[in-house]
Amino acid sequence: MTLGFEPEKVLLYSKTMLLPIIIIGAFLIYFFSISEFSEETYHSIHTMFVTLSAITFIFAGLRRIPSMAMSVAVVFISYLIINSTRYAYGEDYMFSAGYNIWIIVALPNILVASLLFAQNKPYRYWSAFFVFLFAQTAIIEKLQNQSIDADSYFFYKHIGMLNYPALATACICIMVLLIYQTIRGKILNSAGLFISVAVISGLYFSDNLFAFSLFFLAAVLIALLSSLYYAYYILYKDEELNIDNARLFLKDAERKYPLKYSIALMYIDEYNRLIKRYGKSKTLILKKMLLAQIRRANRKVKIYNYKNDALILAFLNANSAETFNEAENIRRILAKSIFVFNENNHLQLTVSQCVSEKKRSDADASVVLSRAEDNLRKACKFTHNITVKA
Repeated sequence: MTLGFEPEKVLLYSKTMLLPIIIIGAFLIYFFSISEFSEETYHSIHTMFVTLSAITFIFAGLRRIPSMAMSVAVVFISYLIINSTRYAYGEDYMFSAGYNIWIIVALPNILVASLLFAQNKPYRYWSAFFVFLFAQTAIIEKLQNQSIDADSYFFYKHIGMLNYPALATACICIMVLLIYQTIRGKILNSAGLFISVAVISGLYFSDNLFAFSLFFLAAVLIALLSSLYYAYYILYKDEELNIDNARLFLKDAERKYPLKYSIALMYIDEYNRLIKRYGKSKTLILKKMLLAQIRRANRKVKIYNYKNDALILAFLNANSAETFNEAENIRRILAKSIFVFNENNHLQLTVSQCVSEKKRSDADASVVLSRAEDNLRKACKFTHNITVKA
């Protein structure tokens, strides 16, 4: 089998983009519906921006969501730099070198944060990114005091408050983020895209202090709510496979499952060999094809991701004998299946699994799961491609 069109991905992509779209849309409607902007409202938005920036950065840092932490850092530094140039030069701030240089590099910085930190990385990478940002500010401070040709057409001619290079780099960055969102379809990818849209809107209207603060607030709010959603999502979901994880299995077993149920703990045989041969990305595709084949074999089974090489198959209102027959049928179908990456990559794989029934004496589902794992480990010392009972 091959991994064909996945219609659930269309719905997933729509869901991940819905929250940022609602936020940016609400801010745009609010901005264009107001005829006058009071100073009191501006100060409220300014206070909200600073407060939410701090909350978002701390939350994203503690929950190890680096793309959002770095993006918020870029947004906040942009806010400081542009306000400082406005304070220093007044209405002529848009002709200062500091302003014109930073609006060129602001969106590329968000792009780097979104792509480089798409996956969690050690804190030393975080430090390197901040050194990178501070180096930019130091260079800008140096250039700010130098004589720069004020007649440069592309540098000092603006569309809105954006000079031509800034507009070009912004379009490129947003296009790259849009393509990346289309490929990945994750909430954090959508957040990175619409944070960039909010920032570029704020920069475009930066001559209006209210609009500038409003759209930068929108950027931070997108980062905060997306981080909160992501933190909750990964508690119970496997992000790569888009299926429930073992934590949700334990929760479902406690709250939703009937008294009678059984599980089949399934391990992919020779998983490390697959990783070495095909790499993580192709092995992930293989797991998705495996999941699709399991669903074809049994529409009623509930599937949870347990480990990189293991799945939990839950059968409700089924004893161990019934579950064994169902699990064995799935194993045989998988063993006969041919998984196709392309014309040159066809392979077959096998799985080993252990069936474990919920007993009255079991305290909770973790006991059922532990019993299956212990018995499967013993059985796999001698052979693979088997289904056994706990």
